[in-house]
Amino acid sequence: MYVLCAGMYRACSTWQYEVIAHLLDRSGSSDRLGYLTGEEFAEHYRLNRQRGGWSVLKSHEGDRSFTRAIANQDAKVVYAHRDIRDVVFSLMHKRGISFEEILRQGMIHQILVNDRFWKRQPGVLVQRYEDLVSNPVQGIIELAKHLEVEITREEAEEIANEYSFQTNRQRTQELVARLKEQGVDLSDPSNLQYYDQKTLLHWNHLREGRPGNWRTQATPQQRSILSRLCDQWLAAHDYPLETQEPDQPLPSWSERLSERTSLSKAWLACALRCLSLNHPKCARAVKRMLGITTKAKGATPASVHPKHRVDAGSTIAASASGGKTQGQHGLPASSEEAFVR
Repeated sequence: MYVLCAGMYRACSTWQYEVIAHLLDRSGSSDRLGYLTGEEFAEHYRLNRQRGGWSVLKSHEGDRSFTRAIANQDAKVVYAHRDIRDVVFSLMHKRGISFEEILRQGMIHQILVNDRFWKRQPGVLVQRYEDLVSNPVQGIIELAKHLEVEITREEAEEIANEYSFQTNRQRTQELVARLKEQGVDLSDPSNLQYYDQKTLLHWNHLREGRPGNWRTQATPQQRSILSRLCDQWLAAHDYPLETQEPDQPLPSWSERLSERTSLSKAWLACALRCLSLNHPKCARAVKRMLGITTKAKGATPASVHPKHRVDAGSTIAASASGGKTQGQHGLPASSEEAFVR
């Protein structure tokens, strides 16, 4: 049986992943598959469907391979959502890119596409990031019930402490020290995606994470775009709107035209991304015809051996062959966030 931790970006799926693995290990053992794309999961599912036991993985984008496993009752889904405006600015920090880049890549549209995909899956457990931050013990009890694992409140409190912000802080500090020892320049933007292979924690994982932080960072133009894209979703999920400031002046015709152009490009980027995810082999063939590299630049696992850099493909290879990789830690304290991807 697979457990798919498929939360919204930067919305607690990391914490769900590690807590679930911990819960399952208490009653036996589980394979921690780390982060798998739909294509990678399809291959793992094909090779390991008959193995039995529990396997836990993280993913974000939907895929037919996931729906197939769920329909076959071979997978359970856990999902977490968060105020999308906070997600956007958290992604900006994590990836070291601007709001305009996030929009141009179609990521805000992708957040909404992913949300619709996972919430329509049968039997999905949906948790709210803000609730998990304020009451992680109750969140752990809900996860245990979803997996039909017995647990006491005292045991849930112990698990919450094990994956607290303070524990994660120590883990990331150890990772930073290890990377520096290996000669990795952490001031280089290309090294933002280094992570620990065992925990999947990135070295820059922790940041200020108070709900509503977006208000102090968003410009009037960014507020306008967020309002158009997110207000309907926010209202449906009981988040306060107030995306646009009450005294915000009406945009000029040139500003409106620029905004519509940006949104159209963002929608197209998301549509092409979804198409490539649904048809990865065709997408790679087209890229090769156009002379575009088909090698994905993903997160880089930090070496477990000093001064030796591990290739990113090793984790995927281990997952596809049924091997174990370790998951990620971390629930934030009320004013911090500690999530991966």
